[in-house]
This record gives sequence, C-alpha cells and structure tokens, in this order.
Amino acid sequence: MKKIIYTLLTLTLLSCSSTNIEKQILSDFLEVEYKKFPSTNVILDKAYPRTKSLDYYIMAYEDRNIRMGDWIRISPKGYPPYNWPIDITVAKELKSKYKGDTTYYWKKKDFYKPKFKIISRYELFNRNSSFNKKFFDGHGFAFSKPIVSSNHKYAFLFYSDFSVGLVDTGRVEAVLMENINGKWKIIASYIDPNVQY
Repeated sequence: MKKIIYTLLTLTLLSCSSTNIEKQILSDFLEVEYKKFPSTNVILDKAYPRTKSLDYYIMAYEDRNIRMGDWIRISPKGYPPYNWPIDITVAKELKSKYKGDTTYYWKKKDFYKPKFKIISRYELFNRNSSFNKKFFDGHGFAFSKPIVSSNHKYAFLFYSDFSVGLVDTGRVEAVLMENINGKWKIIASYIDPNVQY
C-alpha cells in the first residue's frame, strides 16, 4: 500500500513539474514576442498538434545536405553552418512518445500572465462578431504545447502569428529553445521555404 501511495505522489509531483516547465516555456516565448508585437492580445484556443515542431525539425535535419535551388521541405532559418543539438534519433523517440496526444484547448490558467483573450477560429474569422470588431487589427498567436527533452535542457514549440480580422498569417515556424540560466531562449527556427508569408 505504501508503494502505491508513493508512486501516485511521485507521478503527481512529476506532472506538476512538467506543467510548470511548459508554462515557463510559453511565458518566456511570449515575453520576447510581446516586445516585438505589443498589440498581441489574442491566443487561438485550439493548440497545434504537439508533434508538429518535431516534424519540422526532423525534415530540416533530413534535408540538411540539399543544395539551394533543389526542393527543400523544411529548412533552418538563417545561414549555415547549422547546429543540431538534439540527435535525430532522440527527436524521433520524442515524436513517437507524443504521437498519441489528444487535441488540447488553451485555458487562461495555462499562462502566467493571462492578459490574452483566448478565442476560437470561428470568432477569429467571423467578421461580424463583436470580438472581431473589438480586437480588429490586433495581433495573435496559435501554438502547440511544448515538448521538453528528457534532460530538460531543450524544448520544441510550433507557432504561427496572425492579425485579427485579416485573412493573412504571419510567421509559421517551429522553434528550438534552450534553458539558459533559468530562461528559455530561442536558439533555432525551422520554416517551410516554399511558402510565402
């Protein structure tokens, strides 16, 4: 009986720890992005699939030796030489671990600073909604839940940004973040070079 209680207590603590790490990753990401786009005021309620960031990382790694001008599915942003801090086998193991994740809907409690309005796609694209009129031309984000490496040093996050009331989207990319002195910093981004934003 003691073993069962100990096991349940350990699982609960690990779950809370994981949730806090995810909150910290999102908080650090949004803190940086909010400085770039101070008009950010909305978050899309439905999260992207968690494994989407790993899909981008794996494709970028597999296409790393393709020359410019040839068809590249996903590429790192910036100029070579590119760094691959997560081994491809580890990335594939993480993808396998999270492939059964269910759809997640964001809640205000998922964010340390809940000053964002969480909206549905319907509210976002319905030009006649009161929400759309109130927040028109504001800025928003849609993103996946983060995936944290087993050593808690790296995290993957997939996101897009958009303007409220407008059909266009801004950036769509996967980012690799590193925990540096207790803060999660973006160290690499992966994009689809075949899509114009």
